[in-house]
Amino acid sequence: MNIWHICMFEIRRILRIRSVLLNLFVLPLLLIFILGAALSSTMDTGKDNVPGQVRVGVIQTGSDSGLVTEALNAFVAAPAVSEMMKVQHFTSEEEAERDLRQGELDFAVLIPPDLEERMAKGEEAKLQWILGKDGTLNIVGETLFTRFTDELNRHMATVEVLGPEASMAMASMTDEGSADFSYVNVSNSGTAGTSYSASQYYAASMLAMFMLYAGMTTSNSLFSERDKKTLTRLQAAPVGNGVIFAGKIAGNSLLAFMQALIIVLMTYWLYGVNWGTHPWLIVLICVLITISSMMIGVIVALVSKSAASASALMQGIIIAMTFISGGFTPIAIDFVQRIGEFTVNHWVLQSFLRMMLNASMSEIMHNILMLGVVSAVLLAIAAVIYGKVGYRYE
Repeated sequence: MNIWHICMFEIRRILRIRSVLLNLFVLPLLLIFILGAALSSTMDTGKDNVPGQVRVGVIQTGSDSGLVTEALNAFVAAPAVSEMMKVQHFTSEEEAERDLRQGELDFAVLIPPDLEERMAKGEEAKLQWILGKDGTLNIVGETLFTRFTDELNRHMATVEVLGPEASMAMASMTDEGSADFSYVNVSNSGTAGTSYSASQYYAASMLAMFMLYAGMTTSNSLFSERDKKTLTRLQAAPVGNGVIFAGKIAGNSLLAFMQALIIVLMTYWLYGVNWGTHPWLIVLICVLITISSMMIGVIVALVSKSAASASALMQGIIIAMTFISGGFTPIAIDFVQRIGEFTVNHWVLQSFLRMMLNASMSEIMHNILMLGVVSAVLLAIAAVIYGKVGYRYE
């Protein structure tokens, strides 16, 4: 008896369990269909989510002349910017706030009266925002005017470092021939004009989640041998504990990879999910998910006292990682996103989405590399725990 025999026996044993087949192969396809159909109106091609022209109020209580004012006028008159926002000028903050409350403005910018004086002293140029009711339009307004202040600070730094002769760089901002502010670009991630649909998003997230459930199958399988007292029989055979353990992991790994293959192919044929143009990278990602899934299952099985506690712990880990990574719904909270970067699901989802968007190879490989790092860490932790605890009947 060797690893291959144990592996094949494990696959045949699991394939006889109808509930496992249902959870691993049928349920993910059903969830992808339901979530993709239900949320297609809010996450389809992304075209419906492009905000319209932002109505911006510019509040200037100080002098309406000067270098900053001229630069601001050139900025809002630039074709790329004027297509995205419509500017109204105000001399008092109260007027702008009233229009914001009445819905006549979407966003307002307050220019401090001493801004030019502070910039002359070498201080950073900052504007004050007054937010409107629409969060998306607020983000657009903040992004545009942050880009404006960044450019102001860049020119002021140039003047400070290179001397007074570099002031021509500031003057060029207001020249009629160069006031197009070409540094303002409007684009999507990846190939311009493309985005992922709800079916693509949930195909990637559900694939990650249900492949992790293959790790729970591994955990249950390891406990099953103990509970049924069959582990002692295996240990009586002329094979080591390591061979038994590796054979069971190999069997569940092949099953998990089979699960990934079925989900990818079935979503492509049935739901039209575009997984990108790098099939071998899809295979690599699935291999890394399989490693992570098996190692999480092994860690949980070795540190838990019973099959029930291992199953509960595994369920909690999978659900928590899927939620934090945005697998159920995209989460815009920055703190949660930072935590999500420590999960397997986050890097799996980002790797697949980057391929679906036809992003650059360097961007795709960055996410795959991070997934590989997470898998390697889990593998190291599992190896350490196995070395201390081992797989045996106690």
